[in-house]
Amino acid sequence: MIPNGIDVEQFGPSPKAYFKLRKDLHLGSSAVMIGLLGRYHPVKDHANFLRAAASVVAVKPDSHFLLAGSGVDEKNQELIRLIDEQNLTGRVHLLGEREDTADLMAALDIFALSSFEESCPNVIGEAMACGVPCVVTDVGDAALIIGDTGRVVPSGNSPALATALIELLELGHVGRRALGVTARTRVMELFTLESSVAQYESLYKSMVPQEQAGEISIVDPVDVAGSWEPNLIHGSDNV
Repeated sequence: MIPNGIDVEQFGPSPKAYFKLRKDLHLGSSAVMIGLLGRYHPVKDHANFLRAAASVVAVKPDSHFLLAGSGVDEKNQELIRLIDEQNLTGRVHLLGEREDTADLMAALDIFALSSFEESCPNVIGEAMACGVPCVVTDVGDAALIIGDTGRVVPSGNSPALATALIELLELGHVGRRALGVTARTRVMELFTLESSVAQYESLYKSMVPQEQAGEISIVDPVDVAGSWEPNLIHGSDNV
């Protein structure tokens, strides 16, 4: 198995991003931010996250929650209804689809994944690379990616998700940052882009006769982009 690679240069700790987000949202610099970044889709189970968020606020009333991704904005009436049902108005910040994902990740205290189905979710590795500890549901490769640097809970179990989030909140800022350092170290050791590329190259070379292996080279995709045409795979959402 060759895991997805994470760009550890793009995704990294950023105190500047941490304080900027709180300023942009008109929050105090000490506000605790738990985030979920992902498009609005049933598989992401935002309802599970919001139920857990309500339980967290009951114990940690200074907590705030950041949601970003396609369809995650004020126009989403279903999402607004879910927020209202959990009495989280003013606690949940909807940012919609953003280009500054790396800065948003680095601005979090905790990253959460509440999905009931995933494959190899890059967002976990990206958050870890930013030095942010994670609480994730046990789906796809989530537990494999996170290792012992965060918490893993059953999918669809909002009480378990809330308990795990509260555990990390109770570590305090220093404790979370220490856990975040171990998370980034894990990504640096196992999930970098360079490591992924090297493993693919090794695999390709192992599939040809030994005398031809030395002739294999990596082609810059820019050189062939003009002659390449996309093919639809498994529907219009994947090109």
